[in-house]
Amino acid sequence: MPERDSAWLSGGVVDAEDARLATGSLVAAGGSPVQSRTGLRPAASAGRVAPTSPPSGKVQVNPFQAVIQGTRSPVAGSYLVTLDQAKTIDVLGAVPAHATYTRYDLIVARQTDAQYGDTTSAMTVSLVAGTPAQTPVEPTVAGDVIVLARITVPANATTIGSAQLLDRRVFTSSVGGVVPVHGEVNRPAVPYVGQLAYRQDLRVLEAYEGTAWKPAVANSLAIYGPNDAGWPQGGDTVGGNRLVFNRLTIPAVYFPRRLLITAIAFYDTSGAADRYDITLQANGTTVGLTVVNTPIGAGMATGSVTGIASQPADTVVTVELGIQRFDGDGSAHVGWGHPYDSINVLAIPS
Repeated sequence: MPERDSAWLSGGVVDAEDARLATGSLVAAGGSPVQSRTGLRPAASAGRVAPTSPPSGKVQVNPFQAVIQGTRSPVAGSYLVTLDQAKTIDVLGAVPAHATYTRYDLIVARQTDAQYGDTTSAMTVSLVAGTPAQTPVEPTVAGDVIVLARITVPANATTIGSAQLLDRRVFTSSVGGVVPVHGEVNRPAVPYVGQLAYRQDLRVLEAYEGTAWKPAVANSLAIYGPNDAGWPQGGDTVGGNRLVFNRLTIPAVYFPRRLLITAIAFYDTSGAADRYDITLQANGTTVGLTVVNTPIGAGMATGSVTGIASQPADTVVTVELGIQRFDGDGSAHVGWGHPYDSINVLAIPS
């Protein structure tokens, strides 16, 4: 019969699948109306994989609670699993780095169940080692699992640092709750009309409207800035050539936006009675210009420039702040750093 017994039925015969199906009804839906979305329960640092301190060949997995939807039967139900304290996994002790090639490893949470032919019935957090190769690929994982992180193990590695860890966690929520997602590929696979997801990559709350995901709040705003990592960059102008010394990248979104851009430049000049143009460019097109004149002799000054640019749907916009001499015989030194040099953008859906 298609009807299943309640998990809390007095005097009834309730098996493990019945119980998992009943508790899974409290979690966001998954691939079908009777399946749950696999993922971690959102909490501070839940399930995050981090290097040890000091760095070693081991990693540490933070505690978490999660839902793992059973995949071996359409009515397997969802397993509610817990790692109640941090667990240390010896990556390089278990599989030393290769002498020549890099490999990709995975840290996974796996649920096994003897009811479906496994030798054990347990949740384990463990390492799945990859194969060293000139062009490495992730190892294949099957069964009822959540991938928590990918580890890049370079040739001859003896320690694992933050730069080698790629966060691969996915999250779930209660029924009707907002699901945090890293990006488009992590959205609920079979959404219902009105389901909400928070795009961490775009900082946008989305709602599913039956045919597509759209911003949950019309005309919602986003703020970016002050600079990309590694910017501003110091340097000196050469003749009349434009020197780009600051940059800010605006991520692509699936709807058009207007970008209101402001920037501040702090510069040190040499020479006599020079004229400099401070320019803002968006994807190579000038959208803002400020002309500054320096007095006779060297000196320090600040200049501000504003601009407006359009961001078409699905288009990354790179904003660059540059300076060039148009008159005089001196040079300008720039790139002193935030807060002296900054680019800030207010993005408004069109």
